[in-house]
Amino acid sequence: MMKDVTTAIDGAEVILIFAGAGMSADSNLTTYRDKEGFYNEYPLYRDLKKNYVSMMSYQGLLENPHFAWGYFAHQYTLYSNAIPHEGYKRLLALCRSKDDYFVVTTNVDGLFKKAGFPSKNLHEVHGSLHNLQCSIPCERKTWATKGLTVEIDYSTMKALDNLPLCPQCGFVSRPNICMYGDTDESYVWEESAKNAKQFRDWKKKNKYKKILIFEVGVGEEGLKRHLSQYRQEFSNETLIRINPDCDEIKDDMQFNLRMGVKDAFIALY
Repeated sequence: MMKDVTTAIDGAEVILIFAGAGMSADSNLTTYRDKEGFYNEYPLYRDLKKNYVSMMSYQGLLENPHFAWGYFAHQYTLYSNAIPHEGYKRLLALCRSKDDYFVVTTNVDGLFKKAGFPSKNLHEVHGSLHNLQCSIPCERKTWATKGLTVEIDYSTMKALDNLPLCPQCGFVSRPNICMYGDTDESYVWEESAKNAKQFRDWKKKNKYKKILIFEVGVGEEGLKRHLSQYRQEFSNETLIRINPDCDEIKDDMQFNLRMGVKDAFIALY
């Protein structure tokens, strides 16, 4: 099968990547797809009966910002220290060897940008932990998280004083990521909307090109449904799914590689 996959890669004119949490797993970032993975990273949350959804809650942030920022600040430190694995570099080199490429990802860790993928070729669907916004918000603006320092009491997982504040109104800020319970009013979605428009324009421009689609480390069913819809918009597309747990789907224009992301791209390019 690998020979057929290589042939499909060689024949492609453009590349479209859909990436989920599994893309970053080889950079030692936990996917949290199951509760145990989350609790292994945050043992205290097991005792508190907190899960990933509850910690990514907009309502929870408003009710207890110090507790919410204990989680956000720890995540920001993990993501800031994470190094894109070799698979990112191989994928970028492959993309640059083609006429054009675009990345759509639900990841908020910023590793695509850190690996060298430019913003004009990237749509971070759920935003990025590397940007902040006002929690109200008082303005429809975002700013860089860079330089953030929040001290955490790890016995309670609460951030201590000096929470990040909005420079405009002084209210507590929050990551510019789409949280559970967010609305169009609470989440500053305008930056993501610009990238979404870039993606729409990219699809129109490349609609009749020979397109190779990589689905990489995607576990979220919503993203899979969107991908299924997008495949129908192209006249000549081939899908390569990379996931150690991927389903065996029979499709003449689809290849399933049950491999880790890093190993897969090292093998492919």
